[in-house]
Amino acid sequence: MTQPPAGEEAAALTERLGRLHTALLCDVLDAMGQPATFLGPHVRPLCGPPHVVGRVATMRIEAVEAPVVPAYRQLLQGLADLQPGDVVVAAGAEPSPAGLWGELLSTAAQARGAVGAVMQALCRDVEEIDTLGFPVFATGASPLDSAGRVEVVETGGELVLAGGVVSPGDYVVGDRMGVVTIAREAVPEAVRRAEEKARGETTVRSELAAGEDPREVFARHGIL
Repeated sequence: MTQPPAGEEAAALTERLGRLHTALLCDVLDAMGQPATFLGPHVRPLCGPPHVVGRVATMRIEAVEAPVVPAYRQLLQGLADLQPGDVVVAAGAEPSPAGLWGELLSTAAQARGAVGAVMQALCRDVEEIDTLGFPVFATGASPLDSAGRVEVVETGGELVLAGGVVSPGDYVVGDRMGVVTIAREAVPEAVRRAEEKARGETTVRSELAAGEDPREVFARHGIL
């Protein structure tokens, strides 16, 4: 396995990842024997642009039955720790009717260079976040405050999502098909293979559009 990208290499890989859709990345990761972690069909684009790509910054959340004192301690720490290019990935709680994320958190994250948020939770202030242009992927919207209902209990740790483990520094890609995470050490090879497959799909698309027999096209390229 290649080493995790860093510095300018990481920035270049992020840019290349931004040109690849999630289905293509899942295909090549399957072929590599390292399937992507799919956050599930309920985590969808909710506000801001329906596309996000960046490094994972984790927040583990839990349902609570009363306000936690001091309020928002771990959440505020997680916001303070954000780096340019990060995507907040929050998960872990049982379903809650409260909105974990909102306009002010989006404003703070965006100001620190974060490029989006992805959560197995609900979100508030959808119209205001749309105005910010900050991508948020969530399970839905809610007007309810998180205080006394759901709390960030850890930042910067591993998350268990959809049967896979997601670590800080992994990569996350979200589009209209959903959200996947990719282990950071797998990203260089996954990007290379996905770009190669994309070129093959372009050829197949042209041949199918020209009316060629799909059986013959598949036999030639093994792509469908």
